[in-house]
Amino acid sequence: MKRTHERNLKKVGDRWYFDFSRKGADGLWKRYIRLGGNTKKEAILEMAKLRAKLAEGLTAGAVDIEDPLFEDFAREYLETYAKPRKRSWQRDEFSIGHLKEFIGRRRLSQVSLLLIEKYKLARREVVSSGTVDREIACLKTMLQLAIDWEKLASFPLHKVVLAREENTRERVLTADEEDRLLAAAVPHLRPLIVLALDTGMRRGEILKLRREHVNFTTGMITIPAENSKSKKERRVPMSPAIFDMLRPFAFTAGFIFGNVHGESLKTVHEAFAGACARAKKDPEDVKDPGIVDLIFHDLRHTFATRYIASGGNVVILSKILGHSSVNLTYARYCHPSDGDMLREVAMMAEKPERHERIDERMVATQPVSHSNRNH
Repeated sequence: MKRTHERNLKKVGDRWYFDFSRKGADGLWKRYIRLGGNTKKEAILEMAKLRAKLAEGLTAGAVDIEDPLFEDFAREYLETYAKPRKRSWQRDEFSIGHLKEFIGRRRLSQVSLLLIEKYKLARREVVSSGTVDREIACLKTMLQLAIDWEKLASFPLHKVVLAREENTRERVLTADEEDRLLAAAVPHLRPLIVLALDTGMRRGEILKLRREHVNFTTGMITIPAENSKSKKERRVPMSPAIFDMLRPFAFTAGFIFGNVHGESLKTVHEAFAGACARAKKDPEDVKDPGIVDLIFHDLRHTFATRYIASGGNVVILSKILGHSSVNLTYARYCHPSDGDMLREVAMMAEKPERHERIDERMVATQPVSHSNRNH
């Protein structure tokens, strides 16, 4: 049987943490999760010190606030909270990487509303508002936990506002840009781009694609619920080009786009950004920025826009994309140009039966002469 204090200990990676609850002076129970050290003995000692400090605080006043460096707390947040509890902890890890780069060696108490606003402005220069929102939401969770864990005295979290702007990007890859992007992409990135452009699959769904998800008999790709944003399984049809591209993986196992260790790729952000920068119209022009204002998700948008432009059924498109309603597909991915609208109206006017109805209406709406009125 474990000793009582050992039940409060947990090893995560190569570090030991302790976790216990205690009733405070206000009569409410509060949970304390802390990094104890590199050994079990250190964790037991640190837990005993905190228990003693809390006991003193009940009679002598408030307990001291630790106020650690942001980067130290970020590591503790990931190991203690995010990794054990969240399937999307890698998204938090990605967000924290950018937060640490901007916040630097500041302590938690030095993270201010002004600093957060500056961060939001800087990040919106390079990523979408949705990405910034996810990073700020992660920061808010961290600050709330820092308060709960008594590492931060307080913070006006209600004043940290998320943009919550709808994803209104209408960036569509042109045929010329597609050719240049594929030519500039590194070998492991090229098939991911093709798959996104031909199926509308999201980046995460592509990176987590396994051999068992691809059915070469039916020509369909199954995206399991755990890999889908909507948490619902869906099937995506393969074009002949995608079928031929994936065919060499028919007798393999594991991730289609795994690394040398058989693990799924974590991100292709840098590889994609590099390909965009190299995709110049004139390779000799040092001032040519390549393809600008393009993110991987725009490939999904390009697929959907091309599908509609070619006369595809929007209901089928909605099912392929995994949207909860057809209205969402219309609102997000159907963007007819002025030329498209003029062409459709002209085509409708050219239909024979349309001409007959127009002639009948013109006759019916002709003004009656005064001579006819008298008869």
